[in-house]
Amino acid sequence: MAPPGIRDTDRGGPGEWSDVLHVRSPDGTAIALERITEGPRPLVTLAGATAGRANWAEAARPLDGRFAVWLADRRGKGDSGDTEPYAFEREHEDLFAIAESFAEPVAFAAHSSGAVCLLGAAARGLPAAHLVVYEPPWPLPGRRSDGPALDAMEARLAAGDPEGCLETGLLRLVEAPPAAVAGMKQTPSWPQRVAHAHTWPREGRELGRMPEGTDVLRDVRVPTLMLLGELSAGHLRASTEAVAAALPDAVVVELPGQGHAALQTAPAMVGDVLARHLPD
Repeated sequence: MAPPGIRDTDRGGPGEWSDVLHVRSPDGTAIALERITEGPRPLVTLAGATAGRANWAEAARPLDGRFAVWLADRRGKGDSGDTEPYAFEREHEDLFAIAESFAEPVAFAAHSSGAVCLLGAAARGLPAAHLVVYEPPWPLPGRRSDGPALDAMEARLAAGDPEGCLETGLLRLVEAPPAAVAGMKQTPSWPQRVAHAHTWPREGRELGRMPEGTDVLRDVRVPTLMLLGELSAGHLRASTEAVAAALPDAVVVELPGQGHAALQTAPAMVGDVLARHLPD
């Protein structure tokens, strides 16, 4: 039986984790969710381009007792399925399917490109109790062209080098310092990120197709907590601040000494911010 609040729409078959449930999106794609805490209210997390669902796990554990935290694998990653052609609109539909699977309003937390998808769904009327948005690379007027970096990433994939694709994205899109990338390569999550590298360029292409500006977000009335790393790249700081200014009910909390990867480098700090700012 599924845990309270979510329908057991598609429990995994042989060989799949027994504690992972799936929700079916309208195009038939199975979206995997794993509950890691107990609580009276649901919170669903979404990772960025190449991260798996566990990316939010350590930051979310302090919410045990207050929220039932569900880690979601976005389509094409981890235990979720994938259906072509890919588009951000399909990820919006995934979020609506997740929200409709719960008996009560859901809070959502998302990082990077996952945060762009969450905001896009919210602009389409996603029923959500609260949003947590960590540095969405939302397209702004006069944005830089990511085309050359995406070309280079796709070239590495075509050459059978997903790790090279991942490194290129971290260095050229996120503007992560080389030392930080070297450190990430030593973490247990690096192989999974390499396995998901093929999903990053397609998300980058979708970002490039989005219209510039934040006007579409001005009718999103959901209370929103914005997370912003003190040391994050300028374009990520600018997009976060622009999104916060557009949303009618947003609060920005800066993460001192952190950049775009605080979910790995300072999960306790992020968890403390969530615990202090998410309402009971």
